[in-house]
Amino acid sequence: MSDAVGCTHDVFVSYSHLDRPWVVDVLVTKLEAGGVRVLIDDRDFEPGASSIENMTKAVKAARQTLVVLTPEWVGSDWTQFEGLLTTQLDPSARERRLIPIMRKRCTPPEWVSYRSYLDFVDDGRCDQQMERLIRAVRRSHSGVAEAVKIDVVNEGLRTLADLIAGGTARDALLEFRFRFESIAGRIDRMASFKEVHDQLHHLQLHCYDAIILEGPRIAQDDSAADAFVQYADTLQQVIDCLRALDAQPVFANARMTWIPTLQRALDQLNAGIETRDAAMVKRAAALIDRVLASEPARIDARLSDAASELELQAVIDAVSVVCCKAREAGLDAGKLNKLDQALEEMEHLDDTLVALVRSHAQWQDVDVTMRRVDTNMEADESELLDSWPEIKKQIAQLSAAAADWARNMSKQAASLDQAIEAKDRPAMLRHFRVYRKRAVTRFFAVDTDLHHNCKELRKAGDPLAAIVQALA
Repeated sequence: MSDAVGCTHDVFVSYSHLDRPWVVDVLVTKLEAGGVRVLIDDRDFEPGASSIENMTKAVKAARQTLVVLTPEWVGSDWTQFEGLLTTQLDPSARERRLIPIMRKRCTPPEWVSYRSYLDFVDDGRCDQQMERLIRAVRRSHSGVAEAVKIDVVNEGLRTLADLIAGGTARDALLEFRFRFESIAGRIDRMASFKEVHDQLHHLQLHCYDAIILEGPRIAQDDSAADAFVQYADTLQQVIDCLRALDAQPVFANARMTWIPTLQRALDQLNAGIETRDAAMVKRAAALIDRVLASEPARIDARLSDAASELELQAVIDAVSVVCCKAREAGLDAGKLNKLDQALEEMEHLDDTLVALVRSHAQWQDVDVTMRRVDTNMEADESELLDSWPEIKKQIAQLSAAAADWARNMSKQAASLDQAIEAKDRPAMLRHFRVYRKRAVTRFFAVDTDLHHNCKELRKAGDPLAAIVQALA
């Protein structure tokens, strides 16, 4: 594994000393056998140095911190301090600096619970989970691009279908048949919710925001009036796309009854463009705002539910089983290599989707709060003053310290703090709106990443269908 600046170890293990026998004899032993360089307290801490100094050095010296979650760890102030140090280095979890390992069932603190964990509770699955852990450590340290190689996943799934046809893996996979069948449908369900959310996001960025900004100028400014034709076309395209999505079976029990509200907005907007009437344009914007104030959060909640029900882990488990059977049977090395590569990419896809869906939901919460503040602050800045501390806290939890966008938002937040301290109301409004614009831009970047991964995931549908057919 390649060295990163300042890192002498791959992982630092944070654990309760009451769990030491398993950590030392099993976890550390197997990690080091897999080529992972482990830093652990009783072997590597500097004698004579304070505990805080040793912990701080250890977190900085390792690329990642493994947290062994048990009730004893949760109850220890020192072990939680080690984990907190790691989250400060990677608050958005984008660099995967913190990897939780659930050894005993417990309720982790909030700053751990929003990260996905590896399940080591069942000793029967520990070897499989250990392989996954070692692959995750290697992948994060090798500089692998963020994008998932879905073609590698598909090739591995096609290899699975071939193996089933030949009888090698059929018995091992029969228990997964119905789960494969349901996963294929859940992929479409999740992707459909994402498409609806994308349309609403597109509506805000390329129609609503522009109407609000340009609306007062429509009566006097010919160029502004011309631009409104494009905004109306955008709204029409969004409505057409939403109606097509609403006709899909996934929405059969939950129709998008708010689409007619957007149609009324379009009618008002077209009438306002024709008569150059700013009041009619404002009414159209109010109708759009009614939808944007409520529906994105509802769709995001359904998207999160669909992602949690996806059960990609079932596919990962199935491929792991076949990999073991293939090795035992002395299978062709080429086919085994395809399975190993597919397994690694599926784990990468699973981890990426979990992180993106969680980040997407958190940005959606921020967006809802900031929209409420923006709507009310023209009349009364008290909403901003009351909500600002929580907004800053929410975005700080999503910010990676080294990212340019995070630094820019931090500077803008400082400017807003100064305006609030000076009780300069016009400056408060100005700095908040710039801050909100940057937050929306970042939300859109997360939106785009999630859209790409959902689109890639859909490509796995055909190979999964082939496996289901082969198991029939």
